[in-house]
Amino acid sequence: MKIVMKHILCCLCAFAVVLAAAGCSKDPKTSTAAPGTLPVIGPDTSLPAESTAPSSTAEQMMPSTEKTTEAPATEAPTAAPAPTEKESTAAPTSPSPSVPDVVPDKTNFVTEGTNGYVIVIDPGHQAKGNSSQEPIGPGASQTKAKVSSGTASRFNGKAEYIVNLEVALKLREELLRRGYTVIMTRTGHNVDISNVERAQIANDANADAFVRLHCNGSENASANGIGIYYQTPSNPYNGAMHGEAKALCSALLNHMVEKTGSRADGLFERDNYSGINWSSVPGALVEMGYMTNEAEDKLLQDNAYQTKLVLGIADGIDEFLSTRKPKNK
Repeated sequence: MKIVMKHILCCLCAFAVVLAAAGCSKDPKTSTAAPGTLPVIGPDTSLPAESTAPSSTAEQMMPSTEKTTEAPATEAPTAAPAPTEKESTAAPTSPSPSVPDVVPDKTNFVTEGTNGYVIVIDPGHQAKGNSSQEPIGPGASQTKAKVSSGTASRFNGKAEYIVNLEVALKLREELLRRGYTVIMTRTGHNVDISNVERAQIANDANADAFVRLHCNGSENASANGIGIYYQTPSNPYNGAMHGEAKALCSALLNHMVEKTGSRADGLFERDNYSGINWSSVPGALVEMGYMTNEAEDKLLQDNAYQTKLVLGIADGIDEFLSTRKPKNK
């Protein structure tokens, strides 16, 4: 009997040990499984309590079946990338209006604009000068050569008349883009048009401004800067135009110096230029710089610098005409 009781007690102890082991395995705090390797039994105490709550009221109301049938992340629509500089979402702007080409070696070449103002551009000189004489002013007995071939670079021999036309053609394009009607006294080098005839083109057009483009020269190699010439108030041919011409020249010089950073050589009043004396409209003889100054000569032949000159001239014309109505409307 003692043996039987002893056997029963041993069985009961073994059974108690089994029950105790089973109870310990259900306690989540004693789980030694690495995170993510097995399902967690009960709440995950490693996270704050609020992290187990739904993120929104809408999510709380969502049926559990919908939560388990969400589309895979790879199928979810992605946000459109931010537009790059080349992919601007702004409405496209209208392209700059095309500028009609010139016809080579023409005189009095007209291209119509839209703003009502007429600008005559005179690229000074030409390939071959004409030493035949013409009166220096209307009714004058004093005469001058009709036109010379101008100066040239002291350093590479490039002729002034070439530089003058290069700038003039750029100026034509800029003024046309701004809406002006532009008349070119010449569009090439192989023409024969005198200074009086050039002024007459401006007169016949009743131009709002007559801009004559030249390059300067001097025995003094250090001479430099932009200078502009017009008539004196006592000019016997067109002194009454002095005030308008001075206003135009002042505006041109200020803006050209501002755009180029060049030195202002000055405003000069002269009555010995036939192209000035024959003009009955506001005119300016612009000396864009000295081809006898090495640094300035290099600039005058530089495309980017020519563009700066052009923008200065165009801005000067804009300022001059901003308070004046078109003469041809």
